[in-house]
Amino acid sequence: MTDKHHEVFKQSRRAVLKTAGLGLCAGMLPFGMALADDKQRRYRRYNATGKHGKRMLKSYAKAVRAMLALPPEDPRNWYRQAIVHTMDCPHGNWWFLPWHRAYLGWFEQICRELSGDPHFALPYWDWTVDQQVPDDMFDDVLDPNHPAYLAGRQDFERMITGVIAGAGYWSLPGSGFDGRSQLGQLLSRRIRFEPDLLFDMVTDPRGGMFFDQPGARGIRREQPGFSLATADAVSPATIQAALAAPDFIAFGSAKTSNHHTSAGFGILEARPHNSIHRCVGSRDCNFVEARGFMTDMLSPVDPIFFLHHGNMDRLWDVWTRKQMQLGLPFLPAGHELRTDLPDEQKSAAERASDYYRWARDPLLFFVNAKGQPVSQTRAGDYAWMTPFGYDYEPGSGEDLIPRYAVASQNGRRARVVGSAQRREVSEAAPASAVAHLPGATIEAARTAGQVLVANVTLNFPQMSHDAFMVILNGPDDLSHVDASSPHYLATIMMFGHRGAHGALTYSLPLSEKLRQLPPADGKIRLRVVPMCGPDCHEQGHDHQHHDKVHGDAVELVAVSIEAY
Repeated sequence: MTDKHHEVFKQSRRAVLKTAGLGLCAGMLPFGMALADDKQRRYRRYNATGKHGKRMLKSYAKAVRAMLALPPEDPRNWYRQAIVHTMDCPHGNWWFLPWHRAYLGWFEQICRELSGDPHFALPYWDWTVDQQVPDDMFDDVLDPNHPAYLAGRQDFERMITGVIAGAGYWSLPGSGFDGRSQLGQLLSRRIRFEPDLLFDMVTDPRGGMFFDQPGARGIRREQPGFSLATADAVSPATIQAALAAPDFIAFGSAKTSNHHTSAGFGILEARPHNSIHRCVGSRDCNFVEARGFMTDMLSPVDPIFFLHHGNMDRLWDVWTRKQMQLGLPFLPAGHELRTDLPDEQKSAAERASDYYRWARDPLLFFVNAKGQPVSQTRAGDYAWMTPFGYDYEPGSGEDLIPRYAVASQNGRRARVVGSAQRREVSEAAPASAVAHLPGATIEAARTAGQVLVANVTLNFPQMSHDAFMVILNGPDDLSHVDASSPHYLATIMMFGHRGAHGALTYSLPLSEKLRQLPPADGKIRLRVVPMCGPDCHEQGHDHQHHDKVHGDAVELVAVSIEAY
C-alpha cells in the first residue's frame, strides 16, 4: 500500500526548488559542461501514469512495433537493441548510471524517429508511488508476450545467429589489438566470438536469457502489485536513504577498474533497481521462481525496462541537484580539475584523479536514430542530461531535498566496523555479525535525521542466483521472520544470468528500522539467511538449492555501519 503522505507533493515548493536548484547548478559545472537552458531542454520525460505519460506510451508502442518489424541486420531492431545491454552493460560499479543514461538517451532518439512523434520522450515509472506495473504496460506491444514478439528461443536463435556473426563486433581496427575497441570490450566480458554470446543468451545449461512466451514477463495483469519485499525496496524511506549519499560512489555503486567487473551496490542499485527487475521478471513477484526477461541481461526485450531505468536516471538527477545545493561532490573526485586540454597536456593531478579514469571509460555499442555508431563514446559524455535535451516531470524524491539542506551534512562520514560471529550462510543457521553503535549515533538517527547504512559484504564462491534476507536484531528463531516483520532489514538480490561471484558489498538503509525499534544497548546484530527458508518445498516452490555448490557456501565477509 502506498504511503499517502509521500504520494502528494506540493507543486509550488517543488517548482521553486527546481528553478533554484537548476540556477545554482549552472554556475557550478566543470569546464565544457552546462545544463540545458529552456531552448536546449526540448523534451520532458513524464510520469507514465499521468495524462502526458499515457500519451507518450501510445507513441512508445508505435516505436516498439516499428523496431520489432525492422530486419535484424538493422541495429535499431528491437532485439539488436536488447543485445547491446547483454554485451556491454555495467552493474555493481560506478559506471552503472552513465551507461544507462546513454542507453536510454540513444534509444529514445530511435523511438522518436520511428514513432513519427517529434515530441516523444520516454516516460518513467515512479514505482515509489505506483507500486504495481502500470496497467497500460499490458496493452499491445508494450507487453513482451504479444504475438509481434518472437515466441521462443529457437526463433530468436534462428533470427540472430547470422546477424551477430556479421555485426562487425569481432574485427580489430588497424593492425593491432586495442582494449578500448568493441572486440576488446567484449573480451573483457569473456565473449570471444559470436558462439559465446549465443551460448549466454540461449544454450547455457544453467539457464539462458531468452524466455519463451507466455513467460516473457513474470508479473501478470491480474496480479500486478509488489511483494512486501519489493514495496520495502522502493519505499520513501529507502529512496530518502539513497538520496542522502554524500558522494558519487556511495550513490552510484562501487569504484572498479573497468565497467565489466562488479564490486558493490549502492542503495539505489542494490534495492530498487535489483528488486524491480526481479519482481517484474519473477512469477507473482515472489523472488523464488525466476521467469521473464526482466530477471536477466536481455531484460530490454521487455519494454518496461526503459520506464524502470527512466526512474533510476531521474533519481540521479534529483541527487545531483541536491548535492549542488549543499556544495557537496556530485561526480567522482577530481572533476574540479577537469580541463578541455588533450590528454597529453593535462596535468599529472588531473590524469591521476578518479574523475579522469571514470570519464574516459569507453562506451562503444550505441547507435543513433539512423542506426549509425555514435561519436560520444566516453562515460564522461553522459555525466549530464544535456546531450539529449530532456528533463523530468517531478516525481517522488523531489520533496526530500529541503531535508538535506537543513541537515547540512558537509560530507562528514563515520564508520563502525562489526565483527562476524558466524560466516557461513545456510538454511540451518544464519550468518551473523555484531556492531556496537554509540548511543549518540542512534539518537541522531532517531531524532535528527542522520542516515545510517549497513554495508554487508558476501563472498559468492559460485555464481549465485538466490536472494538472501538480512535480519536486524530480532528473535533467535527466524523461521517466522519474513518481509512483514519489523526485524526485516532488506533483501539482497541477484540480477542477471551470471549471478553474483566473488566478494560483493551491498549497502542497505538502516535508519528507519532503528527509528522503529531502537536497541537499548546500541548492539546491532545482522543475520543473513536464504530468502526462501526450509518450508519452501512445503509452499510448493521448486527451489533445488541455496548456493551451496560443491560444498562451498556463501560467506559473510564483513559488516560495517556508516553514518552520514
